[in-house]
Amino acid sequence: MDTTKTRLIVNTATLFVNNGCKAITMDDISNSLGISKRTIYENFRDKEALLEACLHYFYEQGKMDVEQILQSSDNIIAAIFKLLEKTSKIFFQLKFNFFNELQKYYPDTYNNTVKVYKRQHLDNTNKLLHKGIIDGIVRKDVNPLIISILINEVFIMVVQKEIYADYGFDKKSAMHTCMSCITRGMLTDKGIKILDEHIEDYKKMTYDNTI
Repeated sequence: MDTTKTRLIVNTATLFVNNGCKAITMDDISNSLGISKRTIYENFRDKEALLEACLHYFYEQGKMDVEQILQSSDNIIAAIFKLLEKTSKIFFQLKFNFFNELQKYYPDTYNNTVKVYKRQHLDNTNKLLHKGIIDGIVRKDVNPLIISILINEVFIMVVQKEIYADYGFDKKSAMHTCMSCITRGMLTDKGIKILDEHIEDYKKMTYDNTI
């Protein structure tokens, strides 16, 4: 990919994240980058093609993060929570109604990208849980796909809705508590011990950050 196209995607992705995908125009993009609209159209046929490229960029960045996390984690519990934290940071940066706008105004792009990426995220979680069974951390009688779907749906619920904010809880704390409860139910005794150690480390880290 040439430098101009790469710069276009990276910078436009930031504009979409901060402002949503509907409000940003080609004029906004050209002005923010200091380039002509002609240059944009030489690389992308229209705004939707550029938006799709930005979503693909997010996806590829996410894939690299997954690989790094899997390689650096001692066990699947640590990997799951690291992945959730990393993904949460990305989603928390998005304008609140980003995906609603995407689905409403760019349904083809939504169907061709977001649904595919959501399925990939589900498959990653499913693979992690299968590895957890092999490692003796996840119970053998647990259906990994069912739990993976549950984890994904709870994640979406917490990051896209404000149900916990009304009660004074931030999304990060709500996410960690929900996932700790879900995770505990699928673990062996060995897995529960690892989870409890993780929770204690999380409490210490949270406490230290408030000092």
